[in-house]
Amino acid sequence: MKNLKALKMYNTKVVDLHPLQYLYKLEKINAYEACIIDVSPLQKLTQLKELYFSENKITNVDTLKHHKNFTKYNFLDQEVPSDVELKFYSKILSIHSSHKQIRKIQAENRASKFRESMTLYREYVNLQINEQIRAVNMKIEIWAQFIQNSNADQ
Repeated sequence: MKNLKALKMYNTKVVDLHPLQYLYKLEKINAYEACIIDVSPLQKLTQLKELYFSENKITNVDTLKHHKNFTKYNFLDQEVPSDVELKFYSKILSIHSSHKQIRKIQAENRASKFRESMTLYREYVNLQINEQIRAVNMKIEIWAQFIQNSNADQ
């Protein structure tokens, strides 16, 4: 099996991927609807180009970051990798994601934009307050000078 390039093991109860760790010519793994949690045994399989792991429970893809050959990766019904994680997959042509995950990303983006707009608004308000304080301080200085000058005239 050392020359195996594609492996289909979908709709199985496969949990452990350690038996695959020495299949260095493996290019494609189709393992949707399995029970996979840990993908670290695939770390040294640098020929991997396509991974289909939808409907698994994979929560950490950090061990696959060094794979620059990915062209397809299926995240459907899994935790969506962060932008930081996705930048490591520079050649990905196709990423599949569920509506639930897209809504999660959109909600996170909206929350991020809301925080950003609130920060900008807070800065704007602080700027307005500082300008008003400066204007009041200038008026106080003018009045203080006027009072000083009128006391000096008397």
